[in-house]
Amino acid sequence: MNKVILSVITGLLLLTHSAQSATQTELNRLAESLQVNYQLVDANPVNCPAPHEKQCYLSALTFTSSTDIDPQQWHIYFSQLMPVYKVDSKWFDIEHINGDLHRISAKQAFKDMPANTTFAVQFYSQESQITRSEFLPNFVLAAPGLDSKVIASTKTSVDNETQLELQPYLQPFTTDAQLQVSDDDETPWMGANYLYDSYTKPTFKTAPLGLIPSPIKLEQLSSSRIDLSKGINVVAKKSHYIALMPALERLAKLGVPQSKEGIVINVSQQLTSQLPDAYELTLRHNAITINANNTRGAFYALQSLAALISLDDLTLPELKVTDGARYEYRGMHIDVARNFRSKAFILNTIEQMAAYKLNKLHLHLADDEGWRLQIAGLPELTSVGANRCFDLTEQTCLLPQLGAGINANSGINGYFSRADYIEILQHAKKHFVEVIPSFDMPGHSRAAVVAMEARFNHFMALNKPALAKQYRLTEPEDTTAYSSIQHYKDNTLNVCLDTTYDFIDKILDEVITLHKEAGVPLNTYHIGADETAGAWLQSPSCIALQQKTKIHSFNGYFIERIAKLVADKGLNVAGWSDGLSDVNVNNMPSNVYSYAWATLSDEGHKVAHNHINNGWKVVVTSPDVTYFDFPYQSHPQERGNHWASRAIDSKKVFSFMPDNLPAHAQIWRSVKHQTYVADDSQSARTADAYGIQGHLWSELLRSDQQAEYMMYPRLFALAERAWHKAEWELDYKNEGAIYSHKTQQFTLAMQQQKEQDWQHFAALVGFKELAKLEQAGRFYRIPTVAAKKTDSGIDAFVPYPNIAVEYQDKLGNWHRYDSHNKPLQAVKVRAKSINNERAGRALKLTN
Repeated sequence: MNKVILSVITGLLLLTHSAQSATQTELNRLAESLQVNYQLVDANPVNCPAPHEKQCYLSALTFTSSTDIDPQQWHIYFSQLMPVYKVDSKWFDIEHINGDLHRISAKQAFKDMPANTTFAVQFYSQESQITRSEFLPNFVLAAPGLDSKVIASTKTSVDNETQLELQPYLQPFTTDAQLQVSDDDETPWMGANYLYDSYTKPTFKTAPLGLIPSPIKLEQLSSSRIDLSKGINVVAKKSHYIALMPALERLAKLGVPQSKEGIVINVSQQLTSQLPDAYELTLRHNAITINANNTRGAFYALQSLAALISLDDLTLPELKVTDGARYEYRGMHIDVARNFRSKAFILNTIEQMAAYKLNKLHLHLADDEGWRLQIAGLPELTSVGANRCFDLTEQTCLLPQLGAGINANSGINGYFSRADYIEILQHAKKHFVEVIPSFDMPGHSRAAVVAMEARFNHFMALNKPALAKQYRLTEPEDTTAYSSIQHYKDNTLNVCLDTTYDFIDKILDEVITLHKEAGVPLNTYHIGADETAGAWLQSPSCIALQQKTKIHSFNGYFIERIAKLVADKGLNVAGWSDGLSDVNVNNMPSNVYSYAWATLSDEGHKVAHNHINNGWKVVVTSPDVTYFDFPYQSHPQERGNHWASRAIDSKKVFSFMPDNLPAHAQIWRSVKHQTYVADDSQSARTADAYGIQGHLWSELLRSDQQAEYMMYPRLFALAERAWHKAEWELDYKNEGAIYSHKTQQFTLAMQQQKEQDWQHFAALVGFKELAKLEQAGRFYRIPTVAAKKTDSGIDAFVPYPNIAVEYQDKLGNWHRYDSHNKPLQAVKVRAKSINNERAGRALKLTN
């Protein structure tokens, strides 16, 4: 039996005697009435206790009951992203169980908890945890023999005006001590005043002529207007017409339907161009012509036509667009493993990706917290591995993690059935999006490990040991103690067992079969291969294998063996760059995709360049700009992780120069908002990157709506950089160079050109694209307002034009802001959605 589970069960048994008087009614009542309050005291306390004295954070929990209770009768389980290692309390102990799961227990001498009396526990945790979204909800009240319940005061709610999540259990964050994680952390609190001093006002008063992503060339042919209100009449071969239908359907939703009375669109595929997906789109008052180098190019030409349209004006000038893609690979990574995303979310995301010419959906289907694809013959992967609930034996579900609570039917749980996955594949194919599946291995594999242990126990109970051991992923005799990056003690496949490779071979064959049934052949498989933390050291199988073959790296051995397995099935091999750095390059297949994710301020360019020089196709995935699970701004109320960047707004994504990674040292800062140096003098690359990919990891995203908030409008800027190379981007120096804030290679003229391009892009977002997102039902982020008190009154703006701003007076009433009649005083400022039905996050004004 798992050592962690045994420890938990033992702890519960110790309380059995004292808990015998507890009833289900009492537990239910206490779960409804107990008040829990969480406070981040200090993200950078003066004296961190050993062994984490270099960095820790100090928090406090308080408990108040409306009735007298015996604290010995109860346990409280809660998710804490960073493990608690030192507790300061006369009343409570806290034990780290596994992953982020912790247990709060009353000390043995704490026998009586009088009504309306508050009891506290302070504790130190490893590293840092500083955005409010990192303090997870749904504390679970449990007692032996009773059904556990979520404590009502730890549930989240939704703000009626913003529709954003509220955390009533979490005390306000008000000081820099709750924002900065070390003495050298210079992260700013991005309030209204900071934004005012840092951001630039929009310059466009009306929608400019243009589209997102930008084309290579757009020529206005005349001032005559083309009226599209009667629709369009596409003339093309039947097979081509069918392939263009998703784009035509989008145009119809925007008010330009397919109609015999509409303006004729002639489609041909005679264009010769070396650029991927190239096309020419010519709009004349009597006809529109599309000439492309393939069907995708024609599809994207229609998407460009949709991009040129404003919803309030279906007329366009006569013009010609010449275009083609910058990169072959233009991707978006969606993590459905940590917290599940619905099929509808995936289908909607595919449509938005296609609208902005993104063409690769990297679908992260398995991780520690969930296995999300039905696999024929292995029902435990989804019956156990797709759900988190409160079963500490883990025979029916996984341990609760990431604030999951106890409801196995909640939205964070679930999986794609075979039919669901086939539907996703076919929908993606229609939109010219390739699905790249990934089941992260050998680390990040706890869902698979637990599911296969449940399978083992099932067949052993049936006295079928051969079947039980067929796909077992761990070795009971392995006594290795390790902790993964997410603090799991048992999340890694044993890479020295043949059954591990039998399991992966089974998974691959079943996924290949699903793709064949969908009529969408599998081309590329992403094996994961990242963040494997010190496993296998005491594994008898690994010790024997090492003695036999002298393996240089067990992780490298695993990747090389799986890469061959994948390649032998006719597939391209893909993996994260850190794992691929462990391999012997000579042992790898010819077609390898490396996803380079080292942070730029930590010499991330070297990893990307080394892998390019290996002859691999490198997809740029730098987390300090492409990870959309990080906050838009460094403010506690902005959702997201914080380890690689404290602020990734759309302008930062827009400013990315993926062809010249080290050059960002001249214009950006590190995660602690410090300047840094990027030395590329010894690691110059020999070829270009293959593409770029955005990422939506889901640890802190418990709903589709939260996921959309993080993705939009940043996806626009990602598409811009993936499709179009701007004139202001700094050319890469193949001889190598050193960059810092002191170098002047990114000239003033280039900075001015970038700002002009940004203003044009921002105007297209504000006047056109946000309305289209709204029409499609997508929950985009409404920008926060930059504001400051000036001599002429409150000056306020948002980065995108055409968005209404409001200010709050001292009585709490909101008023529409008018820059021509500025208020003299204001307490808060906020923006509104395009349709004025939803408010953005409000910011306080300071003097």
